[in-house]
Amino acid sequence: MAFFNDAPDRYCTSVPLRVQPQMPEKRERSKAHTSDHLFLAGSPCYGLAVGRRISHSKETNLLGDERRRIVLPRQGRLKVGIGYPNRYHVALSSLAYQWVVELAAGVPGIAIQRFFAPPDCLGRTLEDDTPLASLDLLAWSCSFELDAVNLIHTLDAAGIARRRQDRSPRDPMVVVGGAVASINPLPLSQAVDVFVLGAAELLWPQILELSREEPDRDRVVAELAGRDGYFVPSHHLDGEGRPLGRLRRIEKRDPEMNDPTLVPSSYMVTPNTEYRNRGLVEMSRGCPEKCRYCWVSYNYGKLRCYPAEAILDRVRGLVKITDRVGFVATAVGDHPDLPRILSESRDLGFNVALSSLRIPAMVPEVLAPLAASGARSVTIAPETGSDELRAKLKKPIPNHRILEAVETAQACGISSLKMYFIVGLPGETDDDLAAIGGLLRDSRAIMLSHGRNRGRMGTLHAGCSVLVPKPYTPYSKAPVLSQSEYRRRMSLIEKELKPIDNLKFDRPSYREALWQAILSRGDAQTFDLIEELADHRSLGRLLSEHKHTVVRRAMESVEGEPPWRFISSAPSAKSPALSD
Repeated sequence: MAFFNDAPDRYCTSVPLRVQPQMPEKRERSKAHTSDHLFLAGSPCYGLAVGRRISHSKETNLLGDERRRIVLPRQGRLKVGIGYPNRYHVALSSLAYQWVVELAAGVPGIAIQRFFAPPDCLGRTLEDDTPLASLDLLAWSCSFELDAVNLIHTLDAAGIARRRQDRSPRDPMVVVGGAVASINPLPLSQAVDVFVLGAAELLWPQILELSREEPDRDRVVAELAGRDGYFVPSHHLDGEGRPLGRLRRIEKRDPEMNDPTLVPSSYMVTPNTEYRNRGLVEMSRGCPEKCRYCWVSYNYGKLRCYPAEAILDRVRGLVKITDRVGFVATAVGDHPDLPRILSESRDLGFNVALSSLRIPAMVPEVLAPLAASGARSVTIAPETGSDELRAKLKKPIPNHRILEAVETAQACGISSLKMYFIVGLPGETDDDLAAIGGLLRDSRAIMLSHGRNRGRMGTLHAGCSVLVPKPYTPYSKAPVLSQSEYRRRMSLIEKELKPIDNLKFDRPSYREALWQAILSRGDAQTFDLIEELADHRSLGRLLSEHKHTVVRRAMESVEGEPPWRFISSAPSAKSPALSD
């Protein structure tokens, strides 16, 4: 997990493979931003009603349902609100959000309260209904661009000026971290005092310690502006909102990865999350692959795994609050000791689940414990239907390997299948699109064969997303499809899928893809558009009235040096925690 970042692999556009545990009751997945449901589109909450306060009964239920392994300090010199720009259900499904709360709880002298987006506790804290404006520091976990508008709504409801230059010294310092901070913080730079660029373990406690000892906010931000790992707009941008130089993002290296105290795990469980009382433990960071569309591949570095014993220690720490554990990472299946970790977790009495697996990890010794824990669904992300285009993406997994993975999952008792594809890839042809139907037909044939033997067939579900070029990837300057071409390509795909019985197909939102592209590649002036959306302008009308910006930021190839290219993914010479 990067700082405040519950799903770095969300920026792969889609993830190689994941296995989901069977939920007690069947329900349609919401468009939630969660650690394990990484494919789902954002729930942007356009046009929220502001000023709503959580009801006392609902607040009591949410807090009463929580089972914690640590106590959050309520008294301290520095009063801190830790928030998430989406609902409670989504926030507490995020391991990174929980980890950042736990890290803050470990800093002496810090009083912690939590807050979320509407309708849960907009403008006030969950614990005491405390006005956010009365706190010293507000920190957001912002992992998805589409949630930016919710951050603005929260400021509005709290009576805090949207733009940092309009605030008084009595207002809280506003801090934002997560994937949004590292991908492109410029669109929110007019609202935020400090962006955190990198690992929470190395950067977040420093902000708290400095703010606790120094009451002058200007001095705090000036000090942070001189350190690696922080983007301070008031110091790092010129009068036009352009970066004055390159900044460095700080990530965990081998010494931190080998520290057993720095393995993120859930500090609490609750039935009011996507995983219903399942504790989460992080397995690794980085990725072994270099998929050309994937921000994680090019910015989080090589795969680094936590020691197996350190992971199992975290699992043991969850025993008192749950018997359900999920392991999360961009490449969970690449941990060399995964079979041992799953086996020993099962021996401890845990129901186990994984956030994602790549095709090479789909072997019986990994899938069998998941099936024994109730997993009935597997998700594969071929991205395209043809081997040729997949190889161009630097994801050289041929269709026959994908079908072998489907066969293995079915043989282990995981009956349902979901497959994810991307439309609008550079070099994509109609033959590539038609091949999606062929791959789904072959997969369904395997499922049908196993379904006859077991007496029932699992469900086949296909999802599709429009390519949103992400900064710092080889596709960062590529254009988004035009709407007419998007419609043509989707019609071609749907024609190929029509003969496939019992197939559920998710059609992507073109408008949301355009908006996400604008936010991903926007500059400081993009904040004006976020404000319009926060003022209850519909997304369709916003895009229509700003056609020039839509074309320039999303639908044209980027020429020259883009404004957002000022954050380096190079490792620091030494960790900031050791640099004093």
